[in-house]
Amino acid sequence: MKKLFYPLAFALTAFLVLYSCSAEEEDITSPPTVQQPTPEPEPETTQYTLTVTAGEGGSVSSEGGNYDEGTEITITASPAEGYEFVGWEGSDSTENSLTITLNSNESINALFEFIPLYTLTVLSSEGGVVSTAGGEYTEGAEVEIIATPNEGFSFTGWEGIEDTSSSVTVSVSSNATVTALFEAIPQFAVIVSASEGGTVSTNGGTYLEGSEFSILATPNTGYEFQRWEEIDALTSSLTITVSSNISLTAIFIEIPNDSNSSNSTNENLGPIFWRGSTITFNKSNGANPNLEENQDRIRENVWITRGNTGGQIFNIAINNSSDKTESPVGTEWAIGTLDELESLTFNYFRNAISRPKSVVGKNLVLHLIEDDIYVNVKFTSWSQGKRGGFSYERSTP
Repeated sequence: MKKLFYPLAFALTAFLVLYSCSAEEEDITSPPTVQQPTPEPEPETTQYTLTVTAGEGGSVSSEGGNYDEGTEITITASPAEGYEFVGWEGSDSTENSLTITLNSNESINALFEFIPLYTLTVLSSEGGVVSTAGGEYTEGAEVEIIATPNEGFSFTGWEGIEDTSSSVTVSVSSNATVTALFEAIPQFAVIVSASEGGTVSTNGGTYLEGSEFSILATPNTGYEFQRWEEIDALTSSLTITVSSNISLTAIFIEIPNDSNSSNSTNENLGPIFWRGSTITFNKSNGANPNLEENQDRIRENVWITRGNTGGQIFNIAINNSSDKTESPVGTEWAIGTLDELESLTFNYFRNAISRPKSVVGKNLVLHLIEDDIYVNVKFTSWSQGKRGGFSYERSTP
């Protein structure tokens, strides 16, 4: 009996405890449930493929690869020696450095071209040298060439190019030969001598055409320089530009004195008549009358010139300017020639010719009064106005 009672009591107790707990749980209010949001899935990154290649004759800095959309990639194309970059296949750019913003799959190919090589041959004819013999050059290369003549030669031009300058720049575009041309400068003989009564500073020699040399004629004591034979020059100092063979003689004359007066007035000899070769004297407009080259130094006491303010000729050995009546002082003039001397009437220059501007073309005789010398003179020009130019031909001893 007791064995049956205890299990029933234990079961009843357990039932009551469970029932009580269940009733309490029904009286408790359950908290509200919060719904958590479902997270958004992250977007997938889009990638594109860039393929970079190089044609023959060069290379590129990158071969490309896979890149995220919007990525900027810079590619540089470098030509090999003897080639040049000409552009991109897949892009309109002509620059060798290219930046691409990748928004799709792309293929880029760098293009190169072979640069042609040409041979430039540079030669020189006899008489000079050139600065370069030439060589191989790429198309468009510029080569400077200088031609230098040897002594006694001159540069005359180029064969192969149309240029007359001794320094040229040739732009290479094909095989070419250029030759510098030279020619010998002509040489001329110059012979210088002196008559009795003086010396010259040089006896001349052989000179290149166009060269200049100077001569000085120096009279001995008791003599004076008169002129140069063979040329129209009355100055003792002379500079010649050589253009042909030439022979020059300095002519000196003895200065008259009491013991030697062959060209002066004396009772035994009488007047002197100059019937030698004819020389030309010229004074240009505006030329300084105080300079020796602008004076016809006929004798030591008669130097004919003319001022630049107009007026007539005067003797600057005695006067500093012209006198309308008596100039040139120490002279007298007549219209005619030495052959007509006996019939001539001498007077002052102005009185003899009346108007100076009308003297051109007239035959005159000039009398150097102190030395009693008679000279044939013919004026060939007379500048009017305040210019001072004139020229004439006259006879010599």
